[in-house]
Amino acid sequence: MRLASFILVALTACAGKGASTPEFEGTKSPNNTAGSGLGLARRESTAAMTTSPASSTSTVAGDPGTAATAASGAPPSGSANPPDASPPPEPMASALPIDLGRKVPPFPLRAVSPDKVSTVAHGAVPVPEGLASKIDPTAPFFVWEQVLPPRVVLTFPKHVGLDLYVVLFDGEVSIKADDIAGKQKRLWPWNAARVPGLGAMVESKEPTRAIFVLVANAPGSTLGQAAAAPKVGWTKRPAPVTSVELDKQPDLAWGGGAYHARLGFEDGSASLGSLMASKSAPVRQNVHEREWEILAILSGDGTLVRTVGGREDATPIAAGTFASIAPGVLHAYRPAGTSPLVAVQLFLPPGPEQRFKRLASGAN
Repeated sequence: MRLASFILVALTACAGKGASTPEFEGTKSPNNTAGSGLGLARRESTAAMTTSPASSTSTVAGDPGTAATAASGAPPSGSANPPDASPPPEPMASALPIDLGRKVPPFPLRAVSPDKVSTVAHGAVPVPEGLASKIDPTAPFFVWEQVLPPRVVLTFPKHVGLDLYVVLFDGEVSIKADDIAGKQKRLWPWNAARVPGLGAMVESKEPTRAIFVLVANAPGSTLGQAAAAPKVGWTKRPAPVTSVELDKQPDLAWGGGAYHARLGFEDGSASLGSLMASKSAPVRQNVHEREWEILAILSGDGTLVRTVGGREDATPIAAGTFASIAPGVLHAYRPAGTSPLVAVQLFLPPGPEQRFKRLASGAN
């Protein structure tokens, strides 16, 4: 009897153990449709729209702060997820893919510059032809795919209340302005540029596809507020034009190599970097209390799940889609298991991206 009791206790203890799946940083927002191009998420309260440079209270994959609950299989604090006894996600290569240009489907929100014709962005929020009606004035940003034939120029007039972020995933361009050192910043795939105050030309050297993001740069402001400013010109640029090679930034890896992030810009009106997760790597439910998140999906197959007012809203995620998540909205990502996630990621204002450094180092 003693031997039988011992075996029963041992089996019961073993049955309670299981490998837990790490969490990684994701995003979400109410009333957001990731596949609809812009994918803007509106908040019910205007107070929730206010952003702050203070750090977020987000929960991230492999977050050392939830290590105890993860080891036991219990969900992290504040998570609605049940205990996860599934195998850990498989690792993936750390290098950013360089062959995306011909693989990524067209984004629904897209501007194609005419061949051999230079154009100027127009409007109170200056954007290429055909995009003005898509802008949500209550949001702090506007994102689209820009397609440039070779040897054309897209000019953005000065606007002291707006910053432009550009990330190439195919082709080559030069960002030109008189106040840029050397008069230009050249970009290739996985290069990014930040143009505070606009007032610059984007000149293509070859057929180019890029992600463009306009950001209202005053803390807590919206595009509508920036557009309504009585004076938008400037005599001195608010901050220098800068560029970064994302593919040469340190690889921040965690979760046994299932998750990878590279940080390009970590200050200013928005942080910008790349985020990758293997085809079996989920994003557990998490939240950013003060920051918006923007994702431009270049590869992936899964579901973005937002919880708004206690109800789940599931949106398909795939290559060629945008998603945004407003501050304070619970969200998670469930992979379909067929394609790794590769995305350009921005936080407005910066803050949550610093978690990736702590995750990669294993520090609390």
